[in-house]
Amino acid sequence: MDLSLALKNRRRQLGLTLTQLARRVRTSPATISRYESGWNRFELYTLQKLASALGCSLRIELEPLRRQGLPALPAAAVARLGRLFWDKPLRKADLVHHPRWVIQRVLEFGTLPDVRILVQQLGKAKVLEEAGSIRFRSPKTLAFWRSLRELEGGPCSVGSCRKAAEVCWQK
Repeated sequence: MDLSLALKNRRRQLGLTLTQLARRVRTSPATISRYESGWNRFELYTLQKLASALGCSLRIELEPLRRQGLPALPAAAVARLGRLFWDKPLRKADLVHHPRWVIQRVLEFGTLPDVRILVQQLGKAKVLEEAGSIRFRSPKTLAFWRSLRELEGGPCSVGSCRKAAEVCWQK
């Protein structure tokens, strides 16, 4: 349930007006109204006071995002990435036995969603580690992945690296 809606429902369940709750929390009715109306700039201190005044505990959790459109199983990943392997069919075992080959092909010819699938399957550290030792055909691809490795804190294995990359590949 949305936090704003939960606050409003609990206040109403207790039969409190905005003004009554505001007095308990030592804030203004306008602040309570903002919090109940979809305000997304909550202050932790105020939320703690609201929870206490409403007879509730406050629990804040982080949940991993579920990335839509990304296959979770290796078979689905192989099916999605298979189009990048025109010379030899990609197999599930290739992700384990020949990760450098798979990584190189995806980094050179794939899209950002393809790279996300690769990271999901092999892990960010493995992809970045291998990207540092791959000799890419395209100088632009080489420069991009070297920059990204440096940005992510990994040393570049060959030549110089640019100091920053303008692209975020985590989103």
